[in-house]
Amino acid sequence: MKSALLTIRFRLYGIDSIKQKRSIVKRILAEVHRHGSAFAACEANDQDDLQQMTIRVAHLSNDPRFSDAALQKLQLKLERGDGYELEEADMEML
Repeated sequence: MKSALLTIRFRLYGIDSIKQKRSIVKRILAEVHRHGSAFAACEANDQDDLQQMTIRVAHLSNDPRFSDAALQKLQLKLERGDGYELEEADMEML
């Protein structure tokens, strides 16, 4: 079994409180979970920063190429949303 890890750093816009930020985090995590049970996600780092957000997504598969493709597709889906945009993404196979 292979796992791949995608770390995505987002820039946040118009966020005035941690509560607003948590709302965006919840939407993104829900979107990840809608993609299937092979995905796991959490907020990492920057938890008190109102301008930045870091999300880590793991994917498990027997085929590393499938994990790579699945995470790239997810990354494209999450590139831009209401109040945020993707700033940097890093993928690694474990």
